[in-house]
Amino acid sequence: MPSALQFSSFNTRLITYLIILLLTVLSSVFLSVNRSTYNNTRDVIDQNLEVGLEVFSQLIFERSENFKATIRALSMDFAFRTAYQSSDYETLLSVADNLLSRMKSADILFMVDYDYLIVSDSLRQYASGAAFPWPWLLEEAEGNDNFETSSFIVFNEVAYHIVAVPILTPLVEGWVIVGERLDDDYTASLKEVINSDISILVVDESRPGRLVATTLKPNQAEELASEFSAVLPIGGGSGMLDLAGEPFVVLGTSLVHRRELILTALVQQSLPDALAPYRQLEQQLIFLFVLGLLVSAVMALLLGKSITRPVLKLAQRVQKIEAGDYSPDAVSTRKDEIGHLENSVNNMAIGLAEKEKVRALLGKVVSREIAEELMNRPVALGGETRTATILFSDIRDFTSICEGHTPEQILVMLNAYLSEVSIAIEDNKGVVDKYIGDAVMALFGVPVTGKSDTENALTAALAMRERVDDLNQDKRVKGLPLFFTAIGLHTGAVDIGNLGSANRMNYTVIGDTVNLASRLESLTKQYGVGILVSDETMRDQMDFVFRELDVVRVKGKAKPVRIFELVCRRDTADEALLQEITAYEAALSCYRMQNWQAAQEKLHALQRKQDLALYRLFLERIDHCMASPPDPDWDGVFTFESK
Repeated sequence: MPSALQFSSFNTRLITYLIILLLTVLSSVFLSVNRSTYNNTRDVIDQNLEVGLEVFSQLIFERSENFKATIRALSMDFAFRTAYQSSDYETLLSVADNLLSRMKSADILFMVDYDYLIVSDSLRQYASGAAFPWPWLLEEAEGNDNFETSSFIVFNEVAYHIVAVPILTPLVEGWVIVGERLDDDYTASLKEVINSDISILVVDESRPGRLVATTLKPNQAEELASEFSAVLPIGGGSGMLDLAGEPFVVLGTSLVHRRELILTALVQQSLPDALAPYRQLEQQLIFLFVLGLLVSAVMALLLGKSITRPVLKLAQRVQKIEAGDYSPDAVSTRKDEIGHLENSVNNMAIGLAEKEKVRALLGKVVSREIAEELMNRPVALGGETRTATILFSDIRDFTSICEGHTPEQILVMLNAYLSEVSIAIEDNKGVVDKYIGDAVMALFGVPVTGKSDTENALTAALAMRERVDDLNQDKRVKGLPLFFTAIGLHTGAVDIGNLGSANRMNYTVIGDTVNLASRLESLTKQYGVGILVSDETMRDQMDFVFRELDVVRVKGKAKPVRIFELVCRRDTADEALLQEITAYEAALSCYRMQNWQAAQEKLHALQRKQDLALYRLFLERIDHCMASPPDPDWDGVFTFESK
């Protein structure tokens, strides 16, 4: 099935887009309203259940107090005291039956003496003198100031709410314990007050719960007993339960939590019943949803027909611009927004044509990166300080090479050379800043900063050397003079930006780093090497082989700099080369320790294998030092008085 973007008809796309937009908005509104309705309903249910649980607890408390008041009045009655002190079992049973008939809501009554022995049992389950089966109840009563208490018990699988009140004569002689059944009738009476379903469960941590009373339907009550412990904590809490396909919000509290008995009361409300008032609103929203879609489709169709022609014309115009045709169209005579748009597209085409001309010309004058930097930033004097590696290269003895050749021949040879070194620089993410005759200044790390700028600069220097060697092979065949390039690199802080006047600017870098890189390039001739780098550039570059040359103080700089020859990449170095470099560095160490004889012997040994200008330079220095020894505080730094 084709997507909306593939429809060829603008009207179809417009209708599709508007319907999708409206569907998104209306769906968001519908879902938001539904979610808000659900959340509000949940909040209301939660509040109702919390209130219901509080009312439930209050009703339990009030019934306890009523029982206590009734029993207190009984225990103060002289006839009751007389009957109790008689210890006649039948008499006390008659008194218990009479009291239960008067209390109406009470279902069981025990009389227990101070030794926790039964005196009377209205259920007639225990004989006189039997041990009271719930001694913890009386222990709790004894722990209270008034010797009264209330709690819950389960007897013969029936739950009771019981109250214990002391028999005072005036000391505590025993207790009267009255209990009320917690059955379905009991929970039904409470539901009328709190307007929520009520369930009371006996909970066993090793088995599902057992309902003793509930207002739920039988199938719902059965699932509540089996699912309760999987959703709510043993002692109560809140959660959602699906009971016979109907979701309920449940809130519980612990009535008794003892080792021998855990009794939990739950209040529940049906979520669908609570949401029922909102269903009418939902139906109205659906009606408005459908109506809005139909109206939007009609409006989109009418709107599409009114703008199809100018939009198609604009689309064709933009396609021409995309293809590079910036020729202007006639000025639109329409006065509405589409007319303004047509004229704006026309002006844009004119502007793009001008910008393309500038970009094409600028790209030929400076590197692509600098061109992009100038095109994308405000043109103003000034800049910023960045860390970069600067590369200077020059053709050695270029002046003598030019002798005997016409300017046209020199330009052809020079352009071929500059093309090769520029490719090596740009292939390694460098930027050619400027050409100064036969010299090239390149930047690594500005205007675009990378993680391996210094490594890229070193790789570019080696690539320049290789490309010039390849170029020289072709020149040998043609009988043309050979080019030998000298390269200097230094890494440090530079000031980058626009330099010049308000009317004419040059985007470049300046600073001591640039000057030192230029000085190092000049020193290559002194040491007879092709690539010379500073210690800042050499530092941490383990993939390359370097030969330490000297510690020098270049003209115009007070601080000495340690300089190195970049020999090759480490993975291309053979063992003989590494041994030669090690031997040379040993000679250099002797030289710096003023052990002239040892240094001289090591350099002569190296010179016999390969007569390098570097070895001759240090042998001359050693001869001079042996003839005129330096000061005792000589630090081995060689100062150059010229560039």
